[in-house]
Amino acid sequence: MQQKTICFYPTHQKRTNHFLFNLAKLLESSGCFKCVGYKDVKKSNPKSIFDADVYHINWFDQSKTFVSFLKRLYFLLMLKCKRKKIVWTIHNIVSHAKTPFYNKILFRLLVRFSDKIHIMCKDTVKIAHLEKYADKIQLIPHGDYYGSYPESDFDIYARYNITRGRPIFLFTGAIQPYKNIEVLVQAFKKAWPSNLPESALQGGSGEVSPMLLICGKVEPESYKETIQQLLDNRDDIVFDPQFIPDEKLAAYIKSAGVLMAPYSYRSSLNSGTIPLAFSYGKTLICSDIPCVKDIVAKCDCLYSYHYATEEEHVEALSNMMKQAYSDLISGKIFEKENNAVRYMKSNAWEARKKEWLSLYGEASC
Repeated sequence: MQQKTICFYPTHQKRTNHFLFNLAKLLESSGCFKCVGYKDVKKSNPKSIFDADVYHINWFDQSKTFVSFLKRLYFLLMLKCKRKKIVWTIHNIVSHAKTPFYNKILFRLLVRFSDKIHIMCKDTVKIAHLEKYADKIQLIPHGDYYGSYPESDFDIYARYNITRGRPIFLFTGAIQPYKNIEVLVQAFKKAWPSNLPESALQGGSGEVSPMLLICGKVEPESYKETIQQLLDNRDDIVFDPQFIPDEKLAAYIKSAGVLMAPYSYRSSLNSGTIPLAFSYGKTLICSDIPCVKDIVAKCDCLYSYHYATEEEHVEALSNMMKQAYSDLISGKIFEKENNAVRYMKSNAWEARKKEWLSLYGEASC
């Protein structure tokens, strides 16, 4: 059987995005497909940019300039004129940052032109008003991160001078306004109002107070100062605005008691942090964005909460942090972690291989 070529937009390189890299690796392992990246082909052999059989589009409707918009519009119209098969994954309804109005044109054209619309959570259909395109839609949850990051012996406790065994609430990843870091800091301070030393007693129980560790590259740079001003010199909150390289990420996740994902409803449908945590046997605290609703309907493997205002968000997150802390101390959190492991196994790339293949017109290989 002749291989089909799939061109991933923007690229399937691991250094850029592990989701697309893992998907491409799965597809090539079937023997049915050869995977290339749009940016890579455009750089090495631009004349062959329309030679692929299938084009898998991601984050396409998030151009930041009018020139970028025109280039994407041309590319999309050419794909349609050449009758190329288009698969479109909807990661978010709108960009996490404010983007120009003309991106709506790209969104609407993608809805019409795509042969398959891949979604990762049920509510995408309602939120994106895709009801009349039901015959195009295919739901496949986000895959795993098994083996995506190398094992690491990097010592988090030594790096940040944290006593071993002290519970860590970890936020890691790109630090951007939509991820509600201000809310996270306020919620932690509400849960533990005093700047308690590590040996402080909580309610007379003799439990060690937790640490909040916030690590990642800040975008935009000006947002760094906003976060710094909230910390009030608390020594139980560590803010490290540095990019975490792939070779150290596993050490951060394994050291965490629980991961944090206090995302905004405005733009977040899905979260890569959730399958990342689950792949390492960890659970997390996350607002009930659409993908979280799907997960909790199937299994009790994370701490979810709902909010309507920023004040409610701080309150709900603070309460959930205290619950997770209690479960960490008692060991009850292991139930959620074990459930997270089972959930991830059932939604791993290999476990849903046939469904992924079917996106591109192959039932099996």
